[in-house]
Amino acid sequence: MTKNNALKVESSSFAGVLTGDITGSQSYSNDDFGNILAALQQHLSKYAKRYSGNFDIYRGDAFQLVIGQPQYAMHIALGLRLALKAHIPSVDIRISVAVGDAHFRPSEVKTGTGEAFVLSGRGLDMIKPHYFAFYSSDVKLENRTQLLTRFADVHVSGLTQTQSQTLLAYLEASDKSHENVAAALDKNRSNVSRILNASNYKLVAEYLSYMEQELVLMQQESGLLNTKQVNKEE
Repeated sequence: MTKNNALKVESSSFAGVLTGDITGSQSYSNDDFGNILAALQQHLSKYAKRYSGNFDIYRGDAFQLVIGQPQYAMHIALGLRLALKAHIPSVDIRISVAVGDAHFRPSEVKTGTGEAFVLSGRGLDMIKPHYFAFYSSDVKLENRTQLLTRFADVHVSGLTQTQSQTLLAYLEASDKSHENVAAALDKNRSNVSRILNASNYKLVAEYLSYMEQELVLMQQESGLLNTKQVNKEE
């Protein structure tokens, strides 16, 4: 089991919880699976640091991440999938995302309680045949985003390793010009543009922006969001 810190104080807040597992984990060699786990931990650490989070990797192929800036939960879910699909060997993961009240010890995220943990864990149990899903304590929000998330899920499932790598680089770039993304990937600009267009990158970015705005609005209407939480740590 891997933890990202050793704090003992219990946290209680409105949060985003991502519960997931690696698909087909038994089909990889020990070396390949070790590399996959290392990549997963690297990206979980990155997102935990960026979005005020904590995580556990447990049971060999399962993980749970809780973040204090839940409006970015779908950014993370999609980012994790793209990162692992772009990895060599390529692998997909199932992720159930939920937002709501959360109570947990940062040193033992997997023992957390509260509706975000319940919804996320229950969602992973029911997720097949899908690969990611979104749940909320706000039923109206969940209902109006469910179909969009299913479309996004199917789209991401069909991306190739190269498309996943290029789309992730675009989504995480501060300068999203194709020239900058191409330079970061050490690829030809025209080739990067072709790959991004084939990946429907604008629609993916619009979906993430929509989900972020909906979650910010939900928190504002509930009086749960402060100015500090709105600003993403880069």
